[in-house]
Amino acid sequence: MPNIFHHNNVYFINLRRMKRVMYMMAFAVGLIFFQSCVEAENVPLDNTSLIPAPYHLTGKSGSPFILDESTTITYSDASLQEVAHLLSGHLSKETGLPLKVENTPSAAKSKSIHLKVAPAINALEPLPQPIGISAKDGNPKDEFYTLSVSSNKIEIASTAIEGVYRGISSLRQIVNGSTKDANSFQIVSREMIDGPKFAWRGISFDVSRCFFDMHEVKQMIDMLALYKMNVLHWHLTDNQGWRVEIKKYPKLTEIGSQIPNGNRKGGYFTQEQYKEIIQYAADRFITVVPEIDMPGHTAAVFASYPELKNAVNLQNIKFNIPGQALGALDPDDENTMGFVEDVLTELAAMTPGSYLHIGGDETFGMPEDKFIMFIDKVRPMVHKLGKKMVGWQETSRASIGSGDLIQHWIYLNTEQAFEENDNLSSMLSPEFIEILKSTFAEAAHDVERALGKNAQIIMSPSGFVYLDHSYKETSTDPNQQAEADRLGMPAYPKQTVEEMFNWNPITFNPSIKPENIAGVECAIWCETIESFSDLQFLVLPRLSGVAEKAWSDNGTGDWNEYRVRLGSQAPLWQRFGWNYFKSSLVDWK
Repeated sequence: MPNIFHHNNVYFINLRRMKRVMYMMAFAVGLIFFQSCVEAENVPLDNTSLIPAPYHLTGKSGSPFILDESTTITYSDASLQEVAHLLSGHLSKETGLPLKVENTPSAAKSKSIHLKVAPAINALEPLPQPIGISAKDGNPKDEFYTLSVSSNKIEIASTAIEGVYRGISSLRQIVNGSTKDANSFQIVSREMIDGPKFAWRGISFDVSRCFFDMHEVKQMIDMLALYKMNVLHWHLTDNQGWRVEIKKYPKLTEIGSQIPNGNRKGGYFTQEQYKEIIQYAADRFITVVPEIDMPGHTAAVFASYPELKNAVNLQNIKFNIPGQALGALDPDDENTMGFVEDVLTELAAMTPGSYLHIGGDETFGMPEDKFIMFIDKVRPMVHKLGKKMVGWQETSRASIGSGDLIQHWIYLNTEQAFEENDNLSSMLSPEFIEILKSTFAEAAHDVERALGKNAQIIMSPSGFVYLDHSYKETSTDPNQQAEADRLGMPAYPKQTVEEMFNWNPITFNPSIKPENIAGVECAIWCETIESFSDLQFLVLPRLSGVAEKAWSDNGTGDWNEYRVRLGSQAPLWQRFGWNYFKSSLVDWK
């Protein structure tokens, strides 16, 4: 994490994972830094525009690069043509400058932003291997890049196109934080070397409880790309709606996608629309991991096909949590399991990624032996389709193994959650609260089980990365108070942006060692959300904090330093028309 100190107009930037800063100052010679420090020669280097913080950043003396309408985007290899045009589109939208794109083998052309791929780049060799697993089954080092700014050119270089695109995300933020004069931007000279801490960095995006159309899903992908996230865990089914076309079972969309849910619109994605979104994400180097949540969270399934057998039979139990319903697919029923296999087969056929998420959470009232039987039957189906399995942490109770990913989400103080939460107590009967207590007590052993079976863990602790918590602090804009009061799960304790930032994926659970971690994922659930504007309000500004932890944090992240960079994001969000919570803990630009 960068710590930025200012002295006589000289900025000293101590980036994450760097050793103790030692320096000597001499007015005639400049500055000498020892070990892994960053050098700056009277350069007002503004790092406050960058989230996540880069691995290494060095300020350089000399005139700034002037970005204006005469700037050309060039690229060294035909494979970079698409990302070059993406960069042109990004900067055109964000600056108003119509930048031309040319295929030029070298960066010889002045006033250019040059994109380059090369078999090897020496500057990237010292970067540590990212922790975890690439969702695209690639080399996580493909995201490494260098970004160099001098007076006559900007160059982004990597050994892979993916790394070049990550550098583009940094450049966009740098431009946003640069000084603007009329129709030009002054970009201070610098050298950056950057790469991720975790290979898997994503969000679980709930489109079941509140349906979002193609344009809105693409906007979510744009948010992820801006902050170097690389996984869209697409939560496509739940009690409130089935959102993807399965041709063998048309009632899933005819009935299951139109279940009344307050003022929210119904809807679903055709298979062609599904493929288009996957391609849109892939163009931005984001892998889609689709989730069919089962055996629970299946009210939309039973509404569509009531002949399928339900394994839950709980009568006269008060259960009034918005977005929840009791029911689970019965693994003893041959027709039910045939349905599951058919659905997964169609989903796998149109999903190029390696992973399918099978859900597996909150099967309240389902006998434990039936739950284990269900997972044990579904896991081989996933493997038979050539895919790998992801499941919520409860799936660790079944016969999982090496290659499976378990999403660790349950993080709460059970006694406090169930005995001090008046909102939750008003929604549930005492009998059901006892079921919940028993369920979550059992969950305390899930991670141990997963590790014992050689599965890897996706870190998604609800208290820090569930973005549908209500905000505890006030907004700097009094007009947002009604929105803040309305949004957020009432069953959760309110949390400030700072409280949700202050966690470390490496040390959060002492039993999980770095080699056990697959990556980091946040989640946005839509029980209280009725529009995409509502969703943006809960996601921003907290999504960028998750990205910081997943890409660059080494456990010493300082909130007071981070909040400065967070405040600098506001102009870009405003330019995009994104609705964000103006936390009173942040000085917004």
